[in-house]
Amino acid sequence: MDSRGGGIGHWISFEGIDGVGKTTQASRLAEWLVQHGRDALLVREPGGTALGEALRHMILHDVEIHDAWAEFLLFAAARAELVTTVIRPALAAGRWVISDRFTDSSIAYQVFGRGLPWGPVDQVNRWISRGERPDMTVWLDGQPLTARGDDRLEQREAAYFDRVQEGYAWLWAREPNRIYRVPANQPAEAVSDAIKEALIRRWPDLERKGESP
Repeated sequence: MDSRGGGIGHWISFEGIDGVGKTTQASRLAEWLVQHGRDALLVREPGGTALGEALRHMILHDVEIHDAWAEFLLFAAARAELVTTVIRPALAAGRWVISDRFTDSSIAYQVFGRGLPWGPVDQVNRWISRGERPDMTVWLDGQPLTARGDDRLEQREAAYFDRVQEGYAWLWAREPNRIYRVPANQPAEAVSDAIKEALIRRWPDLERKGESP
């Protein structure tokens, strides 16, 4: 059952370790929704606002962040701005929001990856989300399909990403009705097809172009 009433938008988030193809699949889904007559908005974390993009560049490229809490709270600031100024208005307008990451990334990366306690991180995420959460989360489960980039997070040790992957597996086991796991180490078209099939099962009217579900 959707977390929002009739006439209100829908929200799909994408999660997975860096390099697994998440950004590509989020973009493909947004394009497919537009082709089916839906008003879709693609956003990314951190980013999507002037503040978010500035923080993204600072976190990933400009500054070495040693403290795990400092890292999490910077991501949280970007997220709060995105929810307030972009995501909530889009949902209220009945749009489909496709987000490249959301709060699950905090659990996987900062709790499992960097050892922060789950409770306080979860509480902060609830505050800044203003009660909003994705209707469905697509977890692309697999090893990186491309070489990781040169930003600071992507250059961390392999053991860190193993812990992040464990975090995603834990989240999936905890919320299997929200999180849809897709094996990522297969052709991109097969991954896209699996995601679209999952959405059609959830929202059958998506099979018909040009009709809002």
